[in-house]
Amino acid sequence: MICPYCRSESVWKDGIKNRKHGRRVQAMGCNSCSRYFSYSIQEENVRPGSIEPGKVLYYKSKKPFRLHGATDIHHGANEHHTRKFDDLIDEVDSDPNARWFLNGDNIELIPPHYKISQRGQDMEPDKQYLSFIKRIEKIADKLLFIRGGNHDYIRSANILGFDVSKVMAESLSVPYYRLPGYTKIIVNKKEWTLVSGHGKSGAKNGDLELDKMAAVYSEGDVFFLGHNHQLYAKPIDSIKVKDKEETLHRRWYCRGGSFLRYADYARYSFFPMIRTGWVTMEFKEKEINSWTN
Repeated sequence: MICPYCRSESVWKDGIKNRKHGRRVQAMGCNSCSRYFSYSIQEENVRPGSIEPGKVLYYKSKKPFRLHGATDIHHGANEHHTRKFDDLIDEVDSDPNARWFLNGDNIELIPPHYKISQRGQDMEPDKQYLSFIKRIEKIADKLLFIRGGNHDYIRSANILGFDVSKVMAESLSVPYYRLPGYTKIIVNKKEWTLVSGHGKSGAKNGDLELDKMAAVYSEGDVFFLGHNHQLYAKPIDSIKVKDKEETLHRRWYCRGGSFLRYADYARYSFFPMIRTGWVTMEFKEKEINSWTN
């Protein structure tokens, strides 16, 4: 275990605490910076570590729950929508059964001497990381996994020589996806499959990249991508055979939106205005529902 604030390994356990709504966490203290943090001990079926290609993350729940996908937050950007992301934090915090995940571009991260001017961010990358950890502290124990995007994972790995998203996941003791992949979600005995990735294409038709994803990861019930900042959740219906009869087979296509206001570069290039927000997926034993916020 390492301190998420100063990266020190000199930490100590401060006992098991009962948080709001009965959440149990392991409280920790850091000898180096004297700060406190915690991590969830509820999810025995979720283990920290990298989910490498070919591996699957499993999450089990005895009751229906809502999973909130937070993508393209861009914490530290000048146009970051603080109030909207606070709405997500409050929503997750107020629901005892809620879970959420980080899907990439979690911080803005414009390194020094990068091809994009650092004037696009309102704090240095190191402060972005530290303040973001502090900001999500009260819902960190509900975090299902973390993924990096082109801003955080690719920029930090290619330019700075380390993966800041992986460091964040390790600091919070949360599973980490470097690439797209499967998450198996089991509600009682019903097994659902979430396929998620950050995304790469900026095409206006967000379904095109979701179609590619569904062709490769064909077992999905929900397909979730970020990156292009489009926000929608829509059912994709087809017909399959079950017990010798035709039955409706419903899958969901989701583009996760963003937490950015209309940026100067978007105005300059006449990019279409896109609503900020996030996608919520509700997993029940008999069905999945999904909507935008």
